[in-house]
Amino acid sequence: MNQVQKKRLAFGLTEGLSGVFSLFVVLWVMGFVQGQMLTQGLHILLGALVWVNAACVYARILRPLLRRVEKRLPSRPDCFLLGVVTLNSLLLAGAVMLSVPRDNLYWVLFTAMLLSIVQGIFSSERMLRLVLDARSGGVQRLTKTDRWSPVIIFFLGMAGWVLGSTLLLMTPNAHTSGSTLSFIDALFTCASATSITGLTCIDVGAELSQFGQFIVLMDFQIGAMGVMTFTYFVMMMIGNRLSVGGSSAVSSMLDQENLRTIPALLSTVVGVTLSIEAVGALLLYNMWEGVQGVDQAHLLFYAIFHSVSAFCNAGITLFPDNMAQSGVSSCYSAQVVMLLLIIAGTLGFGIYREALARLGRRLHHKKNTRRWSTHSWLVMRVTSIVLLGGFLGLTFLSFLEPSSTHAVTGHSLWESLWNTVGRSAGFNLTDITEYGPVYKLFLCILMFVGGNPAGTGGGVFAPVVAICVLEVFRVLRGQQDVQIHERRIARSTVERAMATVVLSIFWIIVTTMLLLLVEEWSNGADKSHAGLTHLLNMLFLEVSAYTTTGYSLIDPADLSAFSKFIITLNMLFGRMGMFTFMLIFITPKPPQPFRFPETRLPLN
Repeated sequence: MNQVQKKRLAFGLTEGLSGVFSLFVVLWVMGFVQGQMLTQGLHILLGALVWVNAACVYARILRPLLRRVEKRLPSRPDCFLLGVVTLNSLLLAGAVMLSVPRDNLYWVLFTAMLLSIVQGIFSSERMLRLVLDARSGGVQRLTKTDRWSPVIIFFLGMAGWVLGSTLLLMTPNAHTSGSTLSFIDALFTCASATSITGLTCIDVGAELSQFGQFIVLMDFQIGAMGVMTFTYFVMMMIGNRLSVGGSSAVSSMLDQENLRTIPALLSTVVGVTLSIEAVGALLLYNMWEGVQGVDQAHLLFYAIFHSVSAFCNAGITLFPDNMAQSGVSSCYSAQVVMLLLIIAGTLGFGIYREALARLGRRLHHKKNTRRWSTHSWLVMRVTSIVLLGGFLGLTFLSFLEPSSTHAVTGHSLWESLWNTVGRSAGFNLTDITEYGPVYKLFLCILMFVGGNPAGTGGGVFAPVVAICVLEVFRVLRGQQDVQIHERRIARSTVERAMATVVLSIFWIIVTTMLLLLVEEWSNGADKSHAGLTHLLNMLFLEVSAYTTTGYSLIDPADLSAFSKFIITLNMLFGRMGMFTFMLIFITPKPPQPFRFPETRLPLN
């Protein structure tokens, strides 16, 4: 390394470290400083770090232009970064010099902290790049991370996000005074939110502060879109083009084969998500105004939180009794909005992309010569069949297994519809423990079926189950291919669907037995942890965790620490999908150039 490279490295490290330290200061304030946004010493320290970082950024970007070393204008990421550091420097300068009116000081410092987070992220990325370039001597070479599969990148990204949010959730400012949060409970909560499951072992509304609730909100918002999907979208918005590996990772997560459509699909994912959630929050705000059980002082935050939770199929609420909260349970207009948000999230972003493309052609007075894709055709029909069949099935079982609180009435019909739609969300409108055993098993089947690919719903996905059913009928009828929508389904797709269902059933059975053994060992000879009722409770909980649903017949807080850890892993694996998870350990082999002779075996 020559002298020029050493100076460039030292200058880059100064920029990187100042940005990283400013990020640490902001995180420290959010987690540990109570009573005010920033103390005088802390915001002077933050201002000094931001100004040093801004000076380094200006020198790096503008100095070559002033010396006429470079003739091109700064790139889009550099212009964006210049705008951030300039605004942040001015805001902190006004706060330090006390030239900002005291009434506006809170919002000035809050905005400065958000901008400092952006600066810290940029600085961390630049410092990491400089260190890697220095180690490689300026030569681009293939590292181990470049050879990682999209599956491993997705799992590590989700696990890293869960661990980071867990540490933030354990900070004093994240929970209310007088309440404590253990590591396993924080991990369980963050994993449930990131995997958009909805199982909680704490009262999110009572035990977490608004900062802690915001952490949970960001967990299921980023978890629904996908951690890596959100990361690549941010990179694309600031001007960084996706590499082939990045496009491959996103296409694997969103189940898209055409890499050229990835940028448009990323924009669709984020745009559709934020638009629908905004409309849902506005409607809930108006419908919950004056409703008993909803904190009117924080009505806007409640509306945003539950709108995002519903569209993301997260199933986490701020109400102590979930959607059965007094006042909320009788507000049917808001419940209709919640159901529509849940359905909108389960459809999948691929359908929205295709619908927007067809709408764009209509608005430009062009005829849509191509029909709807087979995927959209199958999703809409399977979703309709599951909704109708689930509603009729649960209603019929309510008639066969009546109870004092679940007799067949107009309200029970609404409960059947709610539970059918909520099979992938987990919002409790009533006490599920009061239903009959067959009702609970049928609800398990609905949870197992779940939503649709590239959506926010859980389960093994309804089209996957539909393909498996069609494959069974194909074998019984002696047909050669599975045919739908005047198309034959690729053999690899059928085989993957069958493998997903078989692996999922096997995993649920094995993990249920493990949970039973752990709880039996933890509770000794306690008779309440034995018998068919306990078996059904554990099976229901395992299906709910693996399919990222959120329904439960028992309180997860009553489980042992090891059982909570098992459920945490199940929620993360379920969010990935069992077939995708198995690809971490099994490397697909290329097809062999030969095939062995065929033989037949007796099966009856």
